[in-house]
Amino acid sequence: MARLREFDYDEVLDSGLQLFWRAGYEATSLGDLLEKTGLSKSSLYGAFGSKHEMLLAALDRYIDTVLQANIEDLRRGPARAAIVRSFEKILGLAPSSKLCFLQVCATELAGHDQPVRARIRRGLEQLQRAYRDAILRGRAEGEFASVADPDALSAFLVANLYGLQMLGRAGFEADIRKRTLTLALNALG
Repeated sequence: MARLREFDYDEVLDSGLQLFWRAGYEATSLGDLLEKTGLSKSSLYGAFGSKHEMLLAALDRYIDTVLQANIEDLRRGPARAAIVRSFEKILGLAPSSKLCFLQVCATELAGHDQPVRARIRRGLEQLQRAYRDAILRGRAEGEFASVADPDALSAFLVANLYGLQMLGRAGFEADIRKRTLTLALNALG
């Protein structure tokens, strides 16, 4: 008869997510995961199967919670304000802000890890659709004058969002990133 879990799966997964987010996949050792989660090796493997499977579960959790909260926020209030709020939230516009977990995983693993790449793509497509919906809402409400393809504009916003994150990580000041954000928003008309 199998033993019942003696730990909170979601709490353990959140701990693993935070560790992968901060250090990256390769730099996170099994020992780090065991220490952070408080699990034994057999419990970790019993719950997740492997370190890689735990990463995949952490990516799913991030998309379903953190990213989804941002997407839901894009549906509130005037479209331009919602898009600006989304960028400011994701960018943090502070040197110590964490990169989006999708970007951390994309940079490190997506080039050679198909399951990671598929999850990143799913998350980015969800974010792009949310921006597209905000663009369409903004047009309907007279906020945006641009008649450009909303799919292309939403992809443009996602590309700028993640590009601005990399600039921040490279030490570009918040002021230049804010001015660049203003230029990106000008594309909406």
